[in-house]
Amino acid sequence: MTRVLVVSVGGSPEPILKAVELHQPDEVIFVCSAPPCEKPSLNQVIGAGTPCIHRIDDQEIARPNLVTQLGLKGFREDLQIISLPDPDDLNDCLDRLRIFIQALPSRFSQLELLGDFTGGTKSMSAALAFTLLEQRASLSVVSGKRDNLVRIETSEGLRFVDPLPFRSRRLLQERLPPLLETHLYGRARTLLVEFLQEQSDFLRPHQRQALESLIAELQVLVLWDHFRWREALDLAEQQQFGATWPELWTWWLRVEASIDWDPDQSPAVAITGYELVQDLLLNAERRGRRGWYDDAVARLYRALELLAQTYVRLELGIDGVPDWSNRLQPPRLRSGESIPSHSVVALYRWLQDREAPGGLGGLYGRQWRELMVLFDARNRSLLGHGLRPIEASEWQSLQARVSNLLDDTLRCLDLQLQDPPYQLPGIEFLQHPLLPVLLTDTTPPSS
Repeated sequence: MTRVLVVSVGGSPEPILKAVELHQPDEVIFVCSAPPCEKPSLNQVIGAGTPCIHRIDDQEIARPNLVTQLGLKGFREDLQIISLPDPDDLNDCLDRLRIFIQALPSRFSQLELLGDFTGGTKSMSAALAFTLLEQRASLSVVSGKRDNLVRIETSEGLRFVDPLPFRSRRLLQERLPPLLETHLYGRARTLLVEFLQEQSDFLRPHQRQALESLIAELQVLVLWDHFRWREALDLAEQQQFGATWPELWTWWLRVEASIDWDPDQSPAVAITGYELVQDLLLNAERRGRRGWYDDAVARLYRALELLAQTYVRLELGIDGVPDWSNRLQPPRLRSGESIPSHSVVALYRWLQDREAPGGLGGLYGRQWRELMVLFDARNRSLLGHGLRPIEASEWQSLQARVSNLLDDTLRCLDLQLQDPPYQLPGIEFLQHPLLPVLLTDTTPPSS
């Protein structure tokens, strides 16, 4: 492991000497103001004669440059000096530092990067701190007594800078939001796992506990998003998920109660029996928000099919437990009438012929031209029988059509409940009460 120390150089040589003494690096890189800047700190690093002015016992003593004082053998200006021609231009300082420091891993296969930003202009120090925090380097600042507002004359030691608040804010404000907006819970979870591992040395126990809880809650959302309902509910119960997301928890209990529900039995909670169809529509909406339009339309097609199958089972009555995938033995009504199961269109046309103008068959009959757009789009898509990608506008239109048909069906059957379906949290996850814990080192009060 090669320990590399990057230091910003200002008017006083003392902080640089102290930082090198305490860090004991294998290589030192100097961040210096350079011409055309007036009085560039580059002179302190490589200037001829005695450019370093030390203040000792109220006396100024001139000494050789820093490279000489530190005894840096094999020093190379092209590899160990970062020149900043305008040390007050923050953006220029950032650009130059990022380009230089991002190239260091190509020079050192095993790099331990350290930084000290005591010296230099405010812009130099800020740029160095930002750049090193981005690279997950350790940061320090040299402490000492000040008798002026210009520089530290006598260095006393190092103070290590806690990078956690900076990195936590970047996590919450920059990195998590785009993942949550599109319901990419798996990637958001991976981001928090990596953050937990990388910041392990800086985390207080309550912060670690908060992160672990957030990671577990994101895993709950991953499981539900992948139709692994029972696993999601078990893990959610362990995490007291319902306390944070009560509306979602209530909705999930309704979905669970509707799975394999026998209409001859009383459900555990108030349900319509169509909750699985509604949850599948929510799933399709999440896919569409991610830009996965073909995937979303495939789910809409299945939701349309599931709506008809659920309607037949609950409203018309099926003999036994139906196996819709067995085309050789299609399901039958209790009356003995065979139900077409070889295609969605055939099932809806059967309903239309049997029920119109009432029931789901009648609703389909009044909208069949619009719904055929869905069938056609699905058949021509990559997940159907063709190679034509689905456009965003097509998905949005089809999402609305299937949702409207389901709503119309529930109104027709007078099955609307007071509590509507509840979408999984997206950007709302950033309102989680545990997230602010990452920004403070104060242990939250116990509940």
